[in-house]
Amino acid sequence: MLNHRSVTRAARAWPLVAVATAGLVLTACSSSSTSPPSSGSQPKGTANVAYAASLEYLNEKVFGPAFHTVKGYEYTGRAGESGTLQMEISAKEISPNVFQAVGGDNVTPLFPKFTKWYVQYAGTQIAVAYNPSSKYGPQFAAIASGTKPVCDLFPIMEKKGFLLGRTDPNTDPQGRSFIYMIELAQNYCHLPASTVAKILGSPVNSASSPQVFAETSLLAHLQAGQLDASSAYLSQARQLHLHYIALPPAINLGDSAMANQYHNASITITGNVTKHGSPLAYVMTIIGKPTSAGEAFIAYALSPAGRALYAREGYNLLTPTITGDASAVPAAVKAEITG
Repeated sequence: MLNHRSVTRAARAWPLVAVATAGLVLTACSSSSTSPPSSGSQPKGTANVAYAASLEYLNEKVFGPAFHTVKGYEYTGRAGESGTLQMEISAKEISPNVFQAVGGDNVTPLFPKFTKWYVQYAGTQIAVAYNPSSKYGPQFAAIASGTKPVCDLFPIMEKKGFLLGRTDPNTDPQGRSFIYMIELAQNYCHLPASTVAKILGSPVNSASSPQVFAETSLLAHLQAGQLDASSAYLSQARQLHLHYIALPPAINLGDSAMANQYHNASITITGNVTKHGSPLAYVMTIIGKPTSAGEAFIAYALSPAGRALYAREGYNLLTPTITGDASAVPAAVKAEITG
């Protein structure tokens, strides 16, 4: 288990994007889920969504416009690290209708004041995105294609001067998951005990590490050629057409059947809180008093049409599961879960 004594959290700003119009045409999955509002019955209200930054492409380019087109409500999105968004909601710095996070542990601190439930509905996995123009590009490409074994990746990442990017594990599930992945790989690949520290530095979870970037900007640094490689969710890498190395289920945190194995990886973050590896899952909930637009946003994400968009964009579809007080779940949301 890795430990950390003191971390200061750097202030970050995230984009606020509003979708007022949309031109996305969807294939109908059901009349209730995909038919646009009839003329003269345009719903009023805005789904104000605070979401994990790894959903930025999906929400702003695909799902938000589709939601507006199909349901008629406006959409506004705010991207950020799941843990940071949770703290901002707790501090009443932001007041979204809907909160989408990676992992239910970023929602439960909001119980019961801001919400009493969340629904798990989609999954992803950790991958390593890389810069094909890096001097290590040919080696990365060989590993990505399977010409060389995936375990060859980690000695490359240890090299002096290797430019690695990741996110802050104190506030971002991706930052923690990348560390879990390296820990799991150390065992999976039978690597030396010093591997984790050599790749990530010490302390590995310091927000001041030169490897740590805001989740909203990390992949932009990679695309600009400022990094040799970075952490990424597989869904992000595919959506942004990045070069990436897919990792085996034993270390990618994407297989629910390997939950016990993932749990062996751990990290202690700010506040002396120990977190353990687990299958990566997206969850969502309504914050505060439910609004018709917020309910419609979540219901659409759980509908056949909404789930089809998630599947198309590279997410794993999970059986929607409610955690918390099921009686507090709005009827429109519950209807999509129960069918």
